[in-house]
Amino acid sequence: MIAIILKQISKLRRIAVLIAVSLISTFTFAQSESERAKPLTDIEVMRKVAILDIEGNIYANVTVTFKSTAPDIISNKYKVKVKVVNENGKSIYKKTLKNAFLYVFSNGQVQVGRPNFDQIVITKSELTSDNIGIIRVKEGVY
Repeated sequence: MIAIILKQISKLRRIAVLIAVSLISTFTFAQSESERAKPLTDIEVMRKVAILDIEGNIYANVTVTFKSTAPDIISNKYKVKVKVVNENGKSIYKKTLKNAFLYVFSNGQVQVGRPNFDQIVITKSELTSDNIGIIRVKEGVY
């Protein structure tokens, strides 16, 4: 009788350990996998940005508009048009980035650039809920 009970307890322990190991490995791999996003095409994204650094010049309370387009027959390159206007509606920065992609992540972060070379990054501030951004077309954002 005792031998049967010990065998049942042993089986229950094995099942519990198997369940625990599978849950731990599932959560570990799910958290270590980085977020992946596909480039967006034929879409327009607007962000109100509290502080924006454009090539070393600081601007406050601006609106950034991104418009991505798919490649056409002639150029065969992806393009992202970027326009920055101040709170009065005056255009501060306007540029078309060729062979660049527009990415929007689930946390609201916007990135423009090539793979492994971000030229524009707009994200939420860690201290406040305002958006902050940086534009570095030539040297990239690191």
